[in-house]
Amino acid sequence: MILPRALILKLLPLLFLIAFLTTTCVDPSKNSENQIIALGAAIAKPKENIIYPPNAGVVNVTSPEYGAIPNDSQDDTEAIQKALSQFPNQGRVIYLPNGVYNISNSLHWPAGVRSRSDYKRTILQGQSQEGVIIQLQDNSPNFQNSNQPRPVISTGFDPDLNPQSEDFKVSRAAQRFGNSVRNLTINTGKNNPGAEGLNFVAHNQGAVRSVKIISADRKGTTGLALTHGEVGPLLVEDVEIVGFDNGILTNNGINSVTLQNITVRDQKQAGIYNGGQVMSLEGFSSFNSVPAIINGKNPNRGVDPGSTLTLVNAKLIGRGQAKSVPAISSAGFIYGRNVVSSGYKNLFASNARKAAKTIQKAAMGEFTSHPILSEFPLPKRTSKASLQPIKQFPKLGWDNPKTWASVEKFGAIPNDKKDDTAAFQAAIDSGASTVLVPNTGIFTINGSLRLRGKVQRFLGTSGSIEGNGEIVADKGKAPTLIVENFFVGYGSKLKWRNVANRTVVYRSIMGLDLESKGTGDLFIDDAVMSTLKFLNPNQHIWGRQLNPEGSSETNVVNSGAKLWILGMKTERAKTKIETTNGGFTELLGALIYATTKQDPNEPLFRIVNAGAAFAGVADTFFDRDTYQIWVEEIRGNTTKRLTRDQIPGRSTGNGCVMVLYTGFKGR
Repeated sequence: MILPRALILKLLPLLFLIAFLTTTCVDPSKNSENQIIALGAAIAKPKENIIYPPNAGVVNVTSPEYGAIPNDSQDDTEAIQKALSQFPNQGRVIYLPNGVYNISNSLHWPAGVRSRSDYKRTILQGQSQEGVIIQLQDNSPNFQNSNQPRPVISTGFDPDLNPQSEDFKVSRAAQRFGNSVRNLTINTGKNNPGAEGLNFVAHNQGAVRSVKIISADRKGTTGLALTHGEVGPLLVEDVEIVGFDNGILTNNGINSVTLQNITVRDQKQAGIYNGGQVMSLEGFSSFNSVPAIINGKNPNRGVDPGSTLTLVNAKLIGRGQAKSVPAISSAGFIYGRNVVSSGYKNLFASNARKAAKTIQKAAMGEFTSHPILSEFPLPKRTSKASLQPIKQFPKLGWDNPKTWASVEKFGAIPNDKKDDTAAFQAAIDSGASTVLVPNTGIFTINGSLRLRGKVQRFLGTSGSIEGNGEIVADKGKAPTLIVENFFVGYGSKLKWRNVANRTVVYRSIMGLDLESKGTGDLFIDDAVMSTLKFLNPNQHIWGRQLNPEGSSETNVVNSGAKLWILGMKTERAKTKIETTNGGFTELLGALIYATTKQDPNEPLFRIVNAGAAFAGVADTFFDRDTYQIWVEEIRGNTTKRLTRDQIPGRSTGNGCVMVLYTGFKGR
């Protein structure tokens, strides 16, 4: 039986962080239920009903040009594939209104031109998760071989390609930018043992959001396969997977995956099988007779290329044969916090070399597989040392599209390279609560555009904006402002600023160079940027799947603010996070990919009279040139440095793993 989504959400842990870190590891023998911080109630979510106006620049698969007809029990494979294939690398939203869409074969992203426009910048968008069902026919001939898994939906390759062909080999490169699947259900039907629900590939920016993947008879190889080439960085949020051998599967050591609010149930091998990735996971529920998580290849032999799991807020419920296996089995690196289990032999078992071995009891408040690192003595656990709670990312119900203001209706003209700031501002000041920037070309912002008034959603449909101006999140009448789905052209000097005293959310943006002096809560997820600057000590920031890649200055500057990051991947040189002025930074999971020449005197992280904690940070490099100083911490007149030779090695890409570093200054 599938539990109602509302009930599942109530089971998801929501942590109110109290009592941070001591100078030594938590003793597993002393873990008990009363060490676990109380689970909070889930935040109510608006009902999904995502409808676009005709001028939005989205592609509706039910339009006459494509001809998909939901709920008629006829095959819609050709119609949906025609819509997908027509717009390679154009940021198009391929839209499915509510209904059941029957398919008999795989759907895949547009092949485009090899190494140029192939399998990138495409979004499959449903009207609602419960209302849109992509239904694979039972006994489908192409999905019968479990030794050759075949995806129902593939974002990174055409499943019919010859694996030995150049097209297939090139498809494995880390170039699948801007792919997303959102607000729909994938049902793999019955008697399709070779089916993968979704084989998802995205790089730098891309997400699976509000998706359910179901095997009607619990058969199939994998629900969500993150396995094609160098997967990630990417975001997976609000996803439920029912059935399959593995709920979620990874098999590569780069480029990292970030997951939040995940539910898996009724798998045959593992709820999650992490075969090498740097994985950041917060808010996880598993209902299974098999391990909830296997972290590392060949966990019974202790051989693994460096699977790194950062796990926060998890509920692991064992059934039947689960009493003979651990809830979490590991041959890699793990940082865990606020994890509870029942029905399993034990909570955690590891045979990784030089790692903690088992946790017998059913709960852990905090756990590290390898010793905690620190350069300065840390204060004892006190309530005064509390961090900010982990807040769920805000979501708003969509307005009636008839009330939206499109910037084109106010005079913005795409592709003419003339300044569209005045037209954009007129749309924002029109009184509409949703302002639309359609995917009809490239718009130019050379002035100062202020997001103010009644606007609560500034929405792109993944088209392009550029220019040398700025887009400013300003004060407004709406308590929450969401800015989402924008692509800033490469080489553009366009900047983003936040000065608002309200909640601001930046979501799914390529090119988010942001400076924030606002006082309201700030949320950022699924975004690529050169720099982020948080300059107001009164601000709280929550980041999720951030990809800063600046090479000319420090990538993330936290001057006095309270910054929480779940999942980060970064490239190139320069310090990645600097925390100063009494601020605090918590980073839960990151992959550091050193791709350019490094200054041996420049640290990966810098803490100056402030506090920080870095968990599950791994690196990889291939030119023997990477960070030698991982943490530089300054307190008063004393400077201390954590160097590379103090950190456990990770065989993937010559890397290391810092399971946990604490630089916490008492307040």
